[in-house]
Amino acid sequence: MIGVVAFLWDCYTFVNQFIKKLKIEQAIKQKKFESDAQKAYLNILYTASWLQSESRDLYKKHGITSQQYNVLRILRGQYPNHANPKYIKDVMLDKNPDLTRLCDRLLKLGLIARAACPENRRKMNIGITEQGLALLEKIDPEVSNYFEQIAGQGQVNFALLSDLLDSMRG
Repeated sequence: MIGVVAFLWDCYTFVNQFIKKLKIEQAIKQKKFESDAQKAYLNILYTASWLQSESRDLYKKHGITSQQYNVLRILRGQYPNHANPKYIKDVMLDKNPDLTRLCDRLLKLGLIARAACPENRRKMNIGITEQGLALLEKIDPEVSNYFEQIAGQGQVNFALLSDLLDSMRG
């Protein structure tokens, strides 16, 4: 119970600090909730949406989306090796996007390369290019700065928040 209270307090503090001092009740114009769990759930969804919205411009000015950034980040972690689409899909943060189209766009931008798998020609291997690595090197300081701005407020225990979110997923 203490963990849930701490989690809710962190959510409350986070929303107050970063979403123009609005409580979740004000932000979504809802006064009553069925339970604390429902309120926390809606707060998590609202805050996640807010974070995505706030970071969208960061990626957009570099000509990519957050999903494309995620694929590039995954491929950098495998570099110099390649990854197959199943692996990429398994570790992506957003499981919804059409990975084939997403990779097609990255391929057109010259940020990734695709090749047939030598062991099984029906499978594809995907790797990050030097241009993709250079783009990540350019974006990384901006992403770090974004995270520092969020963490710099000092009122949210992000380690605890992350642990609590992990425990929610079992």
